[in-house]
Amino acid sequence: MTSKSSEIIRLSDHTAIAGGRRSAAQQSIFRRHDLSEVDLALFNEVIGTRAVLSDSMRGIGFRPFRTNVVNALDGLRVAVRRGDIDMLVLEANQQPRDVYNLVHEIRNGKLGPNPFLVISIVTWRADKGLIQAFLKAGADDVVVMPASISFASGRVDNLIDNRREFVVTTSYVGPDRRLRSRAMADELGTILVPNGLRYKATGDESANPNGARLQRINRVVQEHRLRRLTLRLESLTGQLEYAAAEQPDAPPQSACMSELSDLISRITSLTKDDGRMTVSELITSLGAVQAATEGRQQVHSDIFALLKVHSQALLAMQRGDKEAADLVVRAVRTAANVVDERTRQGSGDEEDVAIRI
Repeated sequence: MTSKSSEIIRLSDHTAIAGGRRSAAQQSIFRRHDLSEVDLALFNEVIGTRAVLSDSMRGIGFRPFRTNVVNALDGLRVAVRRGDIDMLVLEANQQPRDVYNLVHEIRNGKLGPNPFLVISIVTWRADKGLIQAFLKAGADDVVVMPASISFASGRVDNLIDNRREFVVTTSYVGPDRRLRSRAMADELGTILVPNGLRYKATGDESANPNGARLQRINRVVQEHRLRRLTLRLESLTGQLEYAAAEQPDAPPQSACMSELSDLISRITSLTKDDGRMTVSELITSLGAVQAATEGRQQVHSDIFALLKVHSQALLAMQRGDKEAADLVVRAVRTAANVVDERTRQGSGDEEDVAIRI
């Protein structure tokens, strides 16, 4: 990628770092936003580069008394859990896997109260695979050092003014980097998330990551994830139905069955607090049908068709379809008949009751 990339920067412009020779124009670039109130956490395990990064952050405009310099991952986790951070800068050279896991945990709401923290990764290795891994974990930015203060300041300005909206998939929460054509075709779209960095730098109240806003956006994220999982369940069960119909004597692929189990488990977890009786009945029925497939060498295509109907009923409910309740009732009744029939036939019988929905 070029140095103009919106995600990755690699520079060797050391001349801009010489503070005594900076021009007035350079100084104005460095101070496009007031960062004096921003709370920054800087993680770096190496003493030598820690001083370089700390000086760079100060040159950009972050204040030392608002910069928490952390040299161990345990300390970083404590700082994130406290929830008083607006931006994370993570040096990833020493423990890239641990940094990746930490970013992934934050984005998935498993660490700290704010999954939408502004996160910038710093690395001294121009390793394309490593850079892509950090972006896939959900980082906002990856900076490959050495980088001049002027360019790093520009990256911070970009995260304030032009931060990407977030997208949620079955396995990813983070900045949307899809092609425009693909993003435009997505019925769910993107999510404008809170941005504590922008709030502190500009006073934009709509970016304030307060408790009420975080709770509301977290609900939207969970709704998007449930929808993605359900769409994937519909697609997967359709594939399994087709394969079982084409080769009825062949066992279903173990990878597909493993994914099927994982999808239903995650959908169950995301809907456990839904108070609607129809949702509870549908999820219970879905689990019962899926359990009827476990440990079998052959699964009739009708079973996968029934699982697909369950996913379609759940999708209809998510869309607010008026006929969704009727579809749920029919799916649940049919599932009950199938499971009862299988129980009567015994596990050794390979015939399944035909489905009529």
